Amino acid sequence: MGFYSVSTIVGDAGRHGVEVFPIDVQASAIDCTMELTARDFGVRMGLRFVKGLAKADAETIVRHQPFESLDEIARLVGRGALEALAEAGALESLEKDRRRALWQVSGSGSAGSVGAELALEDRAEIPELERLNEFETIAWDHLRTAHSVRGYPLEPLRDELRRHGLPTAAELVAKGNGGKADFAGIVICRQRPATAKGVVFMTLEDETGFVNVILWQSVLDRYPVLARTASFLGVSGTLQAEGRVVHLVATRLWVPELAQKPVNAASRDFH
Repeated sequence: MGFYSVSTIVGDAGRHGVEVFPIDVQASAIDCTMELTARDFGVRMGLRFVKGLAKADAETIVRHQPFESLDEIARLVGRGALEALAEAGALESLEKDRRRALWQVSGSGSAGSVGAELALEDRAEIPELERLNEFETIAWDHLRTAHSVRGYPLEPLRDELRRHGLPTAAELVAKGNGGKADFAGIVICRQRPATAKGVVFMTLEDETGFVNVILWQSVLDRYPVLARTASFLGVSGTLQAEGRVVHLVATRLWVPELAQKPVNAASRDFH
């Protein structure tokens, strides 16, 4: 959709009751497709979102679906493609544990080569590998596909955010007009219209929705680096309601101090 990232669109679709299914070598096409569910239709994410997977490899996978084993795919595409698929979680229908899948495909891959490499089932026994936790799973999704249908990056951190007294976007919007508030979210866009006399408008996002932030020039002058570059940002300010639209007029910017930080996400900036 241009203005919003795929992560934001996927998250908002989920909040509006649209089922979004992950990338899967067994079911995904190149692009996103509609998929019948028990009650309606959902959206299956496409293979084109996997960073490191060439279009030719994606086309080969779609042509040969479905698969009975990882070994079948390893005979079709190279190691780089296999590792990208494993890290993206796209092999989970064949190997549920993402680290086990990555271990199995590392060093494999034979598409177009002279002499296939060692088949997966003939390789050394897989060691005991620690499973990804929720935070790591979502982070791996974002690093390989720039989105996650398994959760939002701040969702696993919500308990810690609450201990710091930080509300969700939905809770903040419900507070209404005039109150002081702190909020921490992921910056998804920055806008600096030429007619706004130096004012910057930001949108921050968490697992529940969006918070619109207004940065006056005086605040920009005090926090120029954070205002322009921060991906995960804390904002203190005053709530300003206009009808159903709520803005947080910033007085201070800061970096949330958490034990873990969400993966950096590129914002859409329009200046």
